[in-house]
Formats: sequence, structure tokens, C-alpha cells
Amino acid sequence: MHLAAQELSHKIKQFAADMMEAAEADIVLEDGHARIAGSDIKRSFREIAVRAVGMPGYSMAGGPLPGLEATSHFTPDQSTYSNGTHVAEVEVDIETGQVTILRYLVMHDCGHVINPMVVEGQVVGGVIHGVGNAFFERMVYDGDAQPVSTHFGDYLLPLATDSPNVEVLHMETPSPLNPLGVKGAGEGGTIPAIATLISAVEDALAPFGVRIAEAPITPQRIVELLGEAAKGRTK
Repeated sequence: MHLAAQELSHKIKQFAADMMEAAEADIVLEDGHARIAGSDIKRSFREIAVRAVGMPGYSMAGGPLPGLEATSHFTPDQSTYSNGTHVAEVEVDIETGQVTILRYLVMHDCGHVINPMVVEGQVVGGVIHGVGNAFFERMVYDGDAQPVSTHFGDYLLPLATDSPNVEVLHMETPSPLNPLGVKGAGEGGTIPAIATLISAVEDALAPFGVRIAEAPITPQRIVELLGEAAKGRTK
């Protein structure tokens, strides 16, 4: 769309310059009009569109192809990826193993942010996905390798009450791999989240000698790890 819009912009300027007997370089496009820079002389896009399609029975003058339309194709040479840095502050109840996320901050870079609301939703949704990875979602199999967590009564997902208020900051580093300088907006939200949350829990439990090398980490498992660490200290 960006490349086609650029081509169409050039085409409008060509027709407008001919209509107003001006140099194409002097034409500026704004508010639905083509105007000669530094003057009040202008033509609406509607007028230019009528001129661009021509009139029955009259030959078109030389220049751009008829009609205000443009088609463009773009194929990237390689993929581009978003980046994200996540910081979580958590509180762990050592009696019950309950984890409370007190604060969650994301510095996110998806290149040029075209629609901030959409990007915000993607990043926050990705973080909540990571909350599920870190604390809830687990596929369980029986001794015959048959899945037993086959519905949402067994396969748990984070609820609204489990979801933190995610603070999102944007750092715009344009990608050199496409004309808009954009990157994907989902990966930087979801991929770091599980490591961030598990690391925060482990840091909170560091005084008790707990190390975590698994996910998801449930309240029951946290209590078990605290017990194992306590036994190790008494030996």
C-alpha cells in the first residue's frame, strides 16, 4: 500500500501540473487537493480524477497512464523481527506458593509504530500469553502417553484476575529491510515473558536457596521446592 500510494502521489502531481501549467516539482498534496506551493492555486483530487480518466471521443494527451490508480508489489529479501525487554516485579507467598505480579514493564521495538492501539493490544496479549506459559498451561500425559489435560478444566489459562497491568514503552528503530521500516509486533511481547516471570519468582525465592528449572511453576510446586531447599540446608 505504501509503495502504491507513492506511485499514485507521483501520478496525481503529473496530472495536476499539466492542469495548472506548473512544474511537477512545485506541486504539493494536502487536504484532498493538489496545490502549487506558495500559492492558493489548487485542484481537488476529484477534479484531477475526472481529468485522469479522459472524456469519450477525445484522445488523451501524452504522459501518465489514464486513471488515478497504481499497483505495486514488494517482496522482502529476508525476515525482520521485533525486540523486547521485559521487567517483572513479583511477590511470592512462601506459605501458599501464590505468586502476585506487582508490576510488569515492557520496552518494545517493532520499528515504526503505525497504529499504537493495535500494537499495544498485541504486546499486552503476548505478555498474558507468557503468564499462562509461566504459571498455568501444562500438557499432562498418562502412563500410556495419552493426554489427560484435554479441556479447560484441566488445562488452565490465566484469568483477568491473574493478568497484570502491563506498562508498554515503545522504542522505534526502523528496519532497513522494508520501505516502511516496520517489524512484527507480536514476538517481542510473548517470547521474553515466560523467562521474565520465572526469573522474577526465582529471584524472590533466592534467600531460601530455591532454583527453578521448569515451567509452568504452580503454587504447589513452589511450596515443594521451598521444602526441598529447606531439607538441603539442614543436611
